[in-house]
Amino acid sequence: MSKPATMEEEREEDELTENNFKSQDKEPPKKENQEDIVIRKKEKGKIVEVNTTNLQKNIEFLKSRLKKGSKIFAVAKSAAYGHGIINVANAIEKFTDGWCVALVEEAEKIRKISTKNILVMKGTFSDEEDEFAQINNLWIVVRDFYDLTIKIKKGIKNLFIKLDTGMGRLGILKEELPKAIELIKSERAENLIIGTISHFAYSNLEDKKFILEQIKSFSEMNSFIEKSLGKKLIKTLSNSAATLELADAHFDFTRPGIALYGISPFGKNKKFELSPALSVKTNVIATKKIPKGYSVGYSRKFIAEKESKIAILNIGYADGLPREWWENGIVYAKGKKLKIAGVISMDMTAVLCENVELYPGDEVIILGQEEGITAYDIAEKTGKITYEILCSIGLKNS
Repeated sequence: MSKPATMEEEREEDELTENNFKSQDKEPPKKENQEDIVIRKKEKGKIVEVNTTNLQKNIEFLKSRLKKGSKIFAVAKSAAYGHGIINVANAIEKFTDGWCVALVEEAEKIRKISTKNILVMKGTFSDEEDEFAQINNLWIVVRDFYDLTIKIKKGIKNLFIKLDTGMGRLGILKEELPKAIELIKSERAENLIIGTISHFAYSNLEDKKFILEQIKSFSEMNSFIEKSLGKKLIKTLSNSAATLELADAHFDFTRPGIALYGISPFGKNKKFELSPALSVKTNVIATKKIPKGYSVGYSRKFIAEKESKIAILNIGYADGLPREWWENGIVYAKGKKLKIAGVISMDMTAVLCENVELYPGDEVIILGQEEGITAYDIAEKTGKITYEILCSIGLKNS
């Protein structure tokens, strides 16, 4: 019997330096001008619009950044970052190579539309979910050694082993791999394992040294697993930022999320050729004049300096509008910029409307591409991140 391979002995090490972070100079695919297709859906007091043409442009641009041989699996977890899973699945099914979701219930929505592979990144949590996953040929992430033990005992197929290369959440540590391999081989479960997955600790690749260490660790761990099991595995590591800028991390497929929806993980000063797909509007439900010295909203944070006209909007923090936005927040109505007046309530917001005539039923833009109300702007002014803005203010149940 030959001596078992160690990770150090089997390491196939590529030379990785910070030079690997150079942008890939590829031209995005050219498309003829066409009228944008926008899906419009009302949810409580907000009107959410999803520009599916922009979704398609974004994924085509992301594909133009891929290393040869790598594919893209679109990330559609958390209601597709507020854009609606069904909306996104219908829009880019022909463009993506596969799908990534967090939960089986999300995979169930996509499976009604797509026959492509779906990776469930938090795995399964019940016998019912295991059964659905097997019947529908879902790829299932194994969260840790305990989860691996359970999945092997049940004979669950299409397993992706989560490797913890530095994120510190889910995954098997490097030191645990020999034990995991011993379990797999002792149970003759090699055929159940088809891939591995890991996750970068920085969504924007900020600490390049640590990112390179993660890539190195992922490569070493995979080399050890593949040598030990005597088979090649499907490997995935890249997030949006790495899809855009780090070809050495592309492996078999990348998992772009925020960039797919038109937001750069590097911030508003490095947007690439990405087009935001989400807009959020609401309606005016009442207007009124208030006298000088009168207050608006809880805790009387706004006091009118003169007689003022305000409009009450049918949206509040329960709809995902950050409560912190009231201090610097603006909206747009009929092409005019309006300032928020007073603290944002649970399901209503007041705005000053001195420079425009508004009536109940008029639409107001809350999130869009107008100056001051992009996801970048709202995140910056409220101390949040763009991911949180999209997931909070977008669709929740679609």
